[in-house]
Amino acid sequence: MGQCFMAETDRTNIGKYIVLKFLGRGGEGSVYLARDEDLQRMVAVKQMGENMQEADWLKRLRHPMLPIVYELLWDKEWYLIMEYIGGVTLHSYIERNGFVQEEQTLEWAQQLLDVTEYLHTRKPPVIYRDLKPDNIMVCPDGHLRLVDFGAASVRNYGAKENIIMAATQGYAAPEQFGRTGQGAYADERSDIYALGKVIYYMMTGADPAIPPYASLPVHDYQPLADRRLERIIHRCIEENPAYRYQTVAELRMKLARCGGRRYRLRRRAFIRGVEKKIWLTEM
Repeated sequence: MGQCFMAETDRTNIGKYIVLKFLGRGGEGSVYLARDEDLQRMVAVKQMGENMQEADWLKRLRHPMLPIVYELLWDKEWYLIMEYIGGVTLHSYIERNGFVQEEQTLEWAQQLLDVTEYLHTRKPPVIYRDLKPDNIMVCPDGHLRLVDFGAASVRNYGAKENIIMAATQGYAAPEQFGRTGQGAYADERSDIYALGKVIYYMMTGADPAIPPYASLPVHDYQPLADRRLERIIHRCIEENPAYRYQTVAELRMKLARCGGRRYRLRRRAFIRGVEKKIWLTEM
């Protein structure tokens, strides 16, 4: 076992699962990579502590972008045994590559919209509340998966949660910090705010979690970016929830119009113009 793992626990097995290494910390507890000795497969094992909410969410949810829950296990404390999702976090991916190309950004944004809309259309709706690049995995097949439901909660209509909730500076909406005069709360529009910030980060490589919290426009980083996409991001991250898109379906419809043929032709013409200027200069 590696030194990083030893710093977290000295256990070598949890039930029938052989602990291999420490993976990181989720919203409620540490997560380990382990091997199921009976089925000979890799699994993710998460310490649950006293908060069993995440286990309750995940065992009721079925979506290709969510991890499969295998079992809830008691071995001196509660552990959630889940599908192990390989790959790298979106945060690590962008740190390595600088940013995400616009076409890929639009594809991944639609994937995130799909899983978010699935959560929002449960009865009652599930609000993720902590959408950020560290909770999004880029898998080897190029698709995204959403992990860590420690902050998720049922949408409580008509009530405002005057409590401190999980919220990541730069990605969480202002209402999650209680800055709207109504106490801390989150609804579907809070997740839309976080989606806007994630899309911004993919496009620019400027992490909203780092001061000055990515305040520059997208075109300052990507001059050729589709301005419609920039306007969509701006509306997603409006301080006042009433000015944002009110549903994921509305946001999905707007986003589908970006990156079309007209934009690609305009981009190609711009590039050709630049190449022509360089050619004339070198003559």
